[in-house]
Amino acid sequence: MRRSFLALLLGLMVGVGIFVSFENLNILYVVGSGLVLGLIFYLRRSRAIFCILGLVLSFSLSSLRFSSKALYKDESRKMFFTVVQKRESQDGFRYFLEASDGEIREKTLYFSDEDLHIGDKFVARADFKKPNTNTNPNLFSYRRYLASKDIFSEAMIDGDFKVYPSSNFFLRIKDSFYGCIHRIFDSNLSKPVANFVVSVVLGENLVDGDEIRDLGLAHILAVSGLHLDILMGFLLFIFTRMGISYKYAYGIGFFLSLAYGYLISFPFSVMRVIGLNLIGFLAFLYKKPFDRVKALLIIASAILVANPFALLNSGFVLSFVASLSVYLIYPYFKRRFGKTYVGDSLAFTTAIQVGLFPFIIYYYGSINLISILANFLVVPIFTFAMYMIFALVMGIFIIKPLGLLVLVILNILVEGILSLTILLGSIRFTRIDFAKPSILLVIYFFVLILVIINLGVSRAKRHGYIILASLVLLLVGSLSDTNKTFYQMIDIGQGDAFLLADRGDYYLIDVGGPKYKSYDSGEAILIPYLKSLGIGKIKGIFISHEDSDHIGNLKGVLDNFEVENIFVTNSNYKSVKDHDPTLLKKGDKIVLKDTEIKVIAEGDSDDENADSMGLLIDIRGIKIMSMGDMPAELEKNIDEKADILKLSHHGSATSSQRDFIERVDPRIVLISAGRNNLYGHPAREIMDNVADRIIYNTQIDGLVEMSFDGEFSIEGYVKGGYFR
Repeated sequence: MRRSFLALLLGLMVGVGIFVSFENLNILYVVGSGLVLGLIFYLRRSRAIFCILGLVLSFSLSSLRFSSKALYKDESRKMFFTVVQKRESQDGFRYFLEASDGEIREKTLYFSDEDLHIGDKFVARADFKKPNTNTNPNLFSYRRYLASKDIFSEAMIDGDFKVYPSSNFFLRIKDSFYGCIHRIFDSNLSKPVANFVVSVVLGENLVDGDEIRDLGLAHILAVSGLHLDILMGFLLFIFTRMGISYKYAYGIGFFLSLAYGYLISFPFSVMRVIGLNLIGFLAFLYKKPFDRVKALLIIASAILVANPFALLNSGFVLSFVASLSVYLIYPYFKRRFGKTYVGDSLAFTTAIQVGLFPFIIYYYGSINLISILANFLVVPIFTFAMYMIFALVMGIFIIKPLGLLVLVILNILVEGILSLTILLGSIRFTRIDFAKPSILLVIYFFVLILVIINLGVSRAKRHGYIILASLVLLLVGSLSDTNKTFYQMIDIGQGDAFLLADRGDYYLIDVGGPKYKSYDSGEAILIPYLKSLGIGKIKGIFISHEDSDHIGNLKGVLDNFEVENIFVTNSNYKSVKDHDPTLLKKGDKIVLKDTEIKVIAEGDSDDENADSMGLLIDIRGIKIMSMGDMPAELEKNIDEKADILKLSHHGSATSSQRDFIERVDPRIVLISAGRNNLYGHPAREIMDNVADRIIYNTQIDGLVEMSFDGEFSIEGYVKGGYFR
């Protein structure tokens, strides 16, 4: 039965993956192909029929669910809104609203500084749009995350609206619980500690810093459902000490856990724990064996049938992987190291870290070797702190002085967790960054871990050649991109940032730099994207000129990567003079492995844009011209041909006049500009000037990659669909 449920789950996952990758694929093709394959496997009595069943089912459900969503397609509607979920963030509040108008009824996202209550109702006219997504590969997509929550639109509400309090009893209870948690902890704990506690109890994202993530402690912050496991244990302990039989104590505990899940809107980790407890309780009542792995497969399959896009949520994946690691890897370590409490704790945390290892790399791009020690030290403290948190929430400490004492102790404990995490996270030499692997490679690696651990030593030796071949395959797969030659226009927003990969050597032409009140394009895009490619060393950075949208992210790049050279001309030397830059002048050439870079302009004015350095980049015979923000009066001095032209000044009307375009005669034109930018880039008249060329624009195409391995090809990352 395990294998049948595993085949079904794999099919469900593949079906969702196919839909997300090819959302315009005709459902009839999938169903028809599935019926043919299903018939073949049925006649052969193969378990693969469950895989085909899952694939067809999840693709069909994904298609039907997606096609039923209408709000993201509409520009403006007058709707009746109800606040169904509320989350505090650093910049205000994030609300999940239920929107309805008699024809449509679905959830939508709404950001606001206004402090509304769960259950509040109001009528307003709203513009609906697709939520933001990443237009560069390998980075977190908020749009996909929201899809996993059954939300496909964002409401833009202008003007005032009158709010009416809720008449829904259950929403009022949820709002009271939300307010109670904040009142108890916000006013009695230090800000960092309160943020940590509220993050765990409510699932809010208020914790600053990356140490929790880097040390693999994400499963503590409600990803694995550890806090709910602790709650169930806590309730069973309390009720049995009160003389209630185990059966009724378990039933009451399960009901309270279910109520808690509702109050925090059932995150996937909580669904898993509740599902396991339900199946376990039924097995106990009917005196049946409880196969936790099979139960886990059933629960994961049920969640994907109810919401196929749950697969897009890292919390869903990490929660189930962590549980599988406990059931399938922990027993192996326990037999060898679990004879003492310390050994057992170390075996438990090691098992989870080993199982999560490939997925942590996939989602976060790095792993800290000290994470096992961090988990070993933090989990016991966290567990004890959770007992205190639940006791406070349940009002067990009715006597106020005792409750205040517990809050003081809790503050000390959590401050200890945070301080220890920061201390261990500061040990950087144990951190290893990885290129983002294929999800198929990640799953293959996870299965390989399970196979190796469960084979046993003697059998592992007998199958050593298979294991060795698998490891070689994994290594080759992870290194497959390191010898490529390509040129990328990174979608950095309103700015320029280009990446040249020259058979294992990497160069940047400008680094972008848009920064706003709560947004840094270096931290949000450039640095994580470069790390996702496995880049640790940059051979050179060419700075066209000193405008912040071209040089603004330089410090962040220097802090995160080993940079050998910074190339500038005398006109843009000032901003980088402390970094011992290499000065270039017109006519200079830099010869790389597959590339020759020639300086064709060095700037000759005090105006920042006119100071731009012009480059002609020859990659295997294909020439790319990049002129920074050079104005039209200086472009007149350029007498070079190019196959590809990066429009100066993001397509501003001050550059790229028609005579210049005809003189350079590019086949392809690149435009790097921010969406809805304040400057109106690219200008309409400039678009008319290049209308007879092939145009790639980051506003439409996202990141654009030009590949020079084999026949030249160019492709934008954004395909025009919802998911990409």
